[in-house]
Amino acid sequence: MIFFIFDTQEECDKFVALYEKYKKIVYFTIKRFIGDEYLIEDISQEIYIIIGNHLEKIDIGNHQRTQNYIITIVRNYCKNYLRAHTKSKEEVYDEVPYLHTEPDQLLNYIIDKEKMQQLVMEIKNLDDIYKAVLELKYITEFSDDEIAEYLKIKKKTVQMRLYRAKILLKERLKC
Repeated sequence: MIFFIFDTQEECDKFVALYEKYKKIVYFTIKRFIGDEYLIEDISQEIYIIIGNHLEKIDIGNHQRTQNYIITIVRNYCKNYLRAHTKSKEEVYDEVPYLHTEPDQLLNYIIDKEKMQQLVMEIKNLDDIYKAVLELKYITEFSDDEIAEYLKIKKKTVQMRLYRAKILLKERLKC
Protein backbone atom coordinates (compact mmCIF):
# COMPACT_ATOMS: atom_id res chain seq x y z
CA MET A 1 0.00 0.00 0.00
CA ILE A 2 1.26 3.46 -0.88
CA PHE A 3 0.64 6.55 1.20
CA PHE A 4 1.20 9.99 -0.27
CA ILE A 5 0.93 13.37 1.30
CA PHE A 6 -0.03 15.93 -1.30
CA ASP A 7 0.17 19.67 -0.87
CA THR A 8 -3.30 20.25 -2.29
CA GLN A 9 -6.52 18.35 -2.82
CA GLU A 10 -6.08 19.04 -6.54
CA GLU A 11 -2.81 17.05 -6.58
CA CYS A 12 -4.49 14.21 -4.72
CA ASP A 13 -7.41 14.17 -7.15
CA LYS A 14 -5.03 14.26 -10.11
CA PHE A 15 -3.06 11.29 -8.78
CA VAL A 16 -6.20 9.26 -8.11
CA ALA A 17 -7.53 10.06 -11.60
CA LEU A 18 -4.22 9.00 -13.18
CA TYR A 19 -4.21 5.79 -11.17
CA GLU A 20 -7.78 4.90 -12.10
CA LYS A 21 -7.36 5.73 -15.78
CA TYR A 22 -3.95 4.12 -16.40
CA LYS A 23 -3.71 1.23 -13.92
CA LYS A 24 -4.38 -1.42 -16.59
CA ILE A 25 -1.79 0.04 -18.93
CA VAL A 26 0.78 0.22 -16.13
CA TYR A 27 0.05 -3.37 -15.11
CA PHE A 28 0.24 -4.86 -18.60
CA THR A 29 3.28 -2.84 -19.60
CA ILE A 30 5.11 -4.14 -16.53
CA LYS A 31 3.85 -7.64 -17.30
CA ARG A 32 5.52 -7.47 -20.74
CA PHE A 33 8.86 -7.21 -18.95
CA ILE A 34 8.28 -9.07 -15.69
CA GLY A 35 6.42 -12.36 -15.29
CA ASP A 36 6.19 -12.65 -11.51
CA GLU A 37 2.87 -11.30 -10.17
CA TYR A 38 4.35 -10.29 -6.80
CA LEU A 39 7.17 -8.47 -8.53
CA ILE A 40 4.68 -6.73 -10.82
CA GLU A 41 2.88 -5.44 -7.73
CA ASP A 42 6.13 -4.18 -6.16
CA ILE A 43 7.25 -2.50 -9.36
CA SER A 44 3.85 -0.89 -9.92
CA GLN A 45 4.11 0.71 -6.47
CA GLU A 46 7.53 2.10 -7.42
CA ILE A 47 6.05 3.42 -10.68
CA TYR A 48 3.25 5.21 -8.82
CA ILE A 49 5.79 6.78 -6.49
CA ILE A 50 7.63 8.13 -9.54
CA ILE A 51 4.35 9.37 -11.04
CA GLY A 52 3.39 10.98 -7.73
CA ASN A 53 6.72 12.79 -7.61
CA HIS A 54 6.29 14.12 -11.17
CA LEU A 55 2.64 15.20 -11.14
CA GLU A 56 3.55 18.70 -12.29
CA LYS A 57 4.89 17.28 -15.58
CA ILE A 58 1.63 15.50 -16.39
CA ASP A 59 -1.16 17.22 -18.31
CA ILE A 60 -4.16 15.06 -17.47
CA GLY A 61 -6.16 16.75 -20.24
CA ASN A 62 -3.82 15.45 -22.96
CA HIS A 63 -4.58 11.73 -22.91
CA GLN A 64 -2.12 10.57 -25.58
CA ARG A 65 0.79 12.51 -24.13
CA THR A 66 -0.01 11.36 -20.59
CA GLN A 67 -0.29 7.74 -21.69
CA ASN A 68 3.02 7.93 -23.56
CA TYR A 69 4.70 9.57 -20.58
CA ILE A 70 3.47 6.89 -18.17
CA ILE A 71 4.41 4.04 -20.53
CA THR A 72 7.88 5.56 -20.94
CA ILE A 73 8.31 5.70 -17.16
CA VAL A 74 7.23 2.06 -16.86
CA ARG A 75 9.44 0.81 -19.69
CA ASN A 76 12.51 2.65 -18.45
CA TYR A 77 11.99 1.47 -14.89
CA CYS A 78 11.53 -2.15 -16.01
CA LYS A 79 14.58 -2.05 -18.27
CA ASN A 80 16.69 -0.63 -15.46
CA TYR A 81 15.30 -3.20 -13.04
CA LEU A 82 16.07 -6.07 -15.40
CA ARG A 83 19.54 -4.74 -16.12
CA ALA A 84 20.26 -4.56 -12.40
CA HIS A 85 18.87 -8.04 -11.73
CA THR A 86 20.14 -10.02 -14.72
CA LYS A 87 21.34 -13.51 -14.10
CA SER A 88 24.94 -14.52 -14.42
CA LYS A 89 25.93 -16.21 -17.68
CA GLU A 90 26.24 -19.58 -15.95
CA GLU A 91 22.63 -19.44 -14.72
CA VAL A 92 21.43 -18.51 -18.21
CA TYR A 93 23.25 -21.46 -19.77
CA ASP A 94 21.45 -23.78 -17.35
CA GLU A 95 18.13 -22.65 -18.80
CA VAL A 96 18.99 -23.03 -22.50
CA PRO A 97 16.84 -25.89 -23.79
CA TYR A 98 19.37 -27.35 -26.21
CA LEU A 99 21.52 -28.76 -23.43
CA HIS A 100 18.93 -31.48 -22.87
CA THR A 101 17.24 -31.76 -26.28
CA GLU A 102 17.76 -33.10 -29.77
CA PRO A 103 19.43 -30.98 -32.48
CA ASP A 104 16.12 -30.53 -34.34
CA GLN A 105 14.49 -29.12 -31.22
CA LEU A 106 17.36 -26.69 -30.81
CA LEU A 107 16.95 -25.51 -34.39
CA ASN A 108 13.19 -25.02 -33.88
CA TYR A 109 13.85 -23.10 -30.66
CA ILE A 110 16.29 -20.77 -32.41
CA ILE A 111 13.94 -20.23 -35.37
CA ASP A 112 10.99 -19.47 -33.07
CA LYS A 113 13.07 -17.00 -31.07
CA GLU A 114 14.27 -15.23 -34.24
CA LYS A 115 10.71 -15.02 -35.60
CA MET A 116 9.50 -13.49 -32.35
CA GLN A 117 12.31 -10.93 -32.38
CA GLN A 118 11.49 -10.05 -35.99
CA LEU A 119 7.78 -9.69 -35.14
CA VAL A 120 8.55 -7.36 -32.22
CA MET A 121 10.84 -5.29 -34.44
CA GLU A 122 8.19 -5.00 -37.16
CA ILE A 123 5.52 -3.97 -34.64
CA LYS A 124 7.85 -1.22 -33.38
CA ASN A 125 8.20 0.00 -36.99
CA LEU A 126 4.44 0.33 -37.53
CA ASP A 127 2.73 3.71 -37.55
CA ASP A 128 1.57 4.81 -34.11
CA ILE A 129 -2.12 4.38 -34.97
CA TYR A 130 -1.57 0.68 -35.67
CA LYS A 131 0.91 0.15 -32.86
CA ALA A 132 -1.48 1.69 -30.32
CA VAL A 133 -4.43 -0.57 -31.17
CA LEU A 134 -2.19 -3.67 -31.22
CA GLU A 135 -0.78 -2.83 -27.78
CA LEU A 136 -4.19 -2.12 -26.31
CA LYS A 137 -5.71 -5.26 -27.84
CA TYR A 138 -2.98 -7.81 -27.14
CA ILE A 139 -0.95 -6.38 -24.27
CA THR A 140 -3.52 -4.61 -22.13
CA GLU A 141 -6.21 -7.04 -23.35
CA PHE A 142 -8.80 -4.35 -23.99
CA SER A 143 -11.92 -5.25 -25.97
CA ASP A 144 -12.61 -3.42 -29.23
CA ASP A 145 -15.23 -1.32 -27.42
CA GLU A 146 -12.75 -0.39 -24.67
CA ILE A 147 -10.12 0.55 -27.25
CA ALA A 148 -12.64 2.71 -29.11
CA GLU A 149 -13.63 4.49 -25.91
CA TYR A 150 -10.02 4.84 -24.79
CA LEU A 151 -8.78 6.29 -28.10
CA LYS A 152 -12.03 8.20 -28.66
CA ILE A 153 -12.63 6.59 -32.06
CA LYS A 154 -15.36 4.36 -33.48
CA LYS A 155 -15.34 0.61 -32.90
CA LYS A 156 -15.25 0.03 -36.68
CA THR A 157 -12.12 2.20 -36.87
CA VAL A 158 -10.48 0.04 -34.20
CA GLN A 159 -11.36 -3.12 -36.09
CA MET A 160 -10.08 -1.68 -39.37
CA ARG A 161 -6.79 -0.59 -37.79
CA LEU A 162 -6.30 -4.04 -36.28
CA TYR A 163 -7.04 -5.64 -39.65
CA ARG A 164 -4.64 -3.33 -41.50
CA ALA A 165 -1.93 -3.78 -38.88
CA LYS A 166 -2.15 -7.55 -39.29
CA ILE A 167 -1.95 -7.24 -43.08
CA LEU A 168 1.09 -4.96 -42.81
CA LEU A 169 2.78 -7.40 -40.44
CA LYS A 170 2.04 -10.35 -42.74
CA GLU A 171 3.53 -8.50 -45.71
CA ARG A 172 6.62 -7.43 -43.79
CA LEU A 173 7.21 -10.88 -42.33
CA LYS A 174 7.05 -12.69 -45.69
CA CYS A 175 10.64 -13.59 -46.43
